[in-house]
Amino acid sequence: METHSQILDRLRSAFRSGITVPEAFRQAQLKQLMSLMTENEDQILDALKKDLSKPKFESIIAEVDMVINELHFTIANLNSWMQPEYVSKNLATKLDDCFVRREPLGVVLIIGPWNYPLQLLLSPLIAAIGAGMVHTRITTVLPYYSFQSN
Repeated sequence: METHSQILDRLRSAFRSGITVPEAFRQAQLKQLMSLMTENEDQILDALKKDLSKPKFESIIAEVDMVINELHFTIANLNSWMQPEYVSKNLATKLDDCFVRREPLGVVLIIGPWNYPLQLLLSPLIAAIGAGMVHTRITTVLPYYSFQSN
């Protein structure tokens, strides 16, 4: 099993390689997460029931649907978010192209809480993937949700 230092080194190396910069990579990651959510919805709901005794309705509304809606929104808007934002020019920059280009900064650690583990972990994850950076650690307090049980 990898240590935290090894995981961090691997993630930093992947980030430095530039793999997270292209929109196509980010879109693919988001679409894989969407597939994971839709294909495993029943197992997710079952784990939330076993770990937290959450009613199915609450789990669907407050966890699964919120994440899926955020994924749809991010996938639909990622291209426009990645476009340069042109800013006003002054006399000194009149002949220049002045714009803000948003670029990934590095590796991110997202720590998920136990009370709403799916939504409060995956919403920041979706934003981080959209921004081109990521690392996630699932809480081990919830054995079924974190796949710790046999």
